[in-house]
Amino acid sequence: MGSECLEVMQEICEGEDSPITNRSCPDDAPPAAPDEPAAEPQPGEPAEEDEPEPLPVVTEADFAELPIEASTVGFEPDFQGFGFLDSHTNVFAESETQVLTEAMLGYQVDIRAIPIEFHFDYGDGTTVTSFDPGSALPDYDSAGYAVDKTDTATATSHVYTASGTFEVTIGTTFIGEYRVDGGEWIGIPGEAVISSSPGNADIWQMSSRSVGGECETQDAWGCNGPVELEPGDEPPAIFEDQYDENGDWIG
Repeated sequence: MGSECLEVMQEICEGEDSPITNRSCPDDAPPAAPDEPAAEPQPGEPAEEDEPEPLPVVTEADFAELPIEASTVGFEPDFQGFGFLDSHTNVFAESETQVLTEAMLGYQVDIRAIPIEFHFDYGDGTTVTSFDPGSALPDYDSAGYAVDKTDTATATSHVYTASGTFEVTIGTTFIGEYRVDGGEWIGIPGEAVISSSPGNADIWQMSSRSVGGECETQDAWGCNGPVELEPGDEPPAIFEDQYDENGDWIG
């Protein structure tokens, strides 16, 4: 029973001598207000959306741990590292942009490793850093003349001043970019330096003499193949199939 109803009953009963001893609230008394329900979204109003899941981010540390392939040490294909003392031996880096794909936080992430700089260690104490990876020489120059592939200077060639076999290595600097589910490419901070496996520059001294007549024995000068092997020497890679295990030329 509401407080307003009690006040009305008391006023009537005290003002008159009435047999009314009990009354209830009028039928039209306002009921107690119910709890208001949550407001419904109105037509045309955007519904509240959940916060989107964060996209993956590739960090400098992530990039450094990727299995990026190192450059390969390249030599003139016709010579396979063979070169002459005091002449230009062409050495170059065989490298290209690589794309690796990883799954991160439920997304497909493409990571691109781009070679930008090459540090050549020629194995004789000489090093060169170049933005140019170099390349194999053409057979002919722009004027149509044959190119001497045993002594032509390039951006990455090297002149050895001692004969012998030298291990050449190349450290390649890569920068990175990544994209999520085929989106825009995003730069990755920092860079990664990957070192190559060594390649062998096999440097020989050239000598010449005036001779006449045909070779009658292999003991004669110039008659035991294209290179003269000393005890313990091994023939260069381009000639190794022309010598037997004793170092004698079999042609």
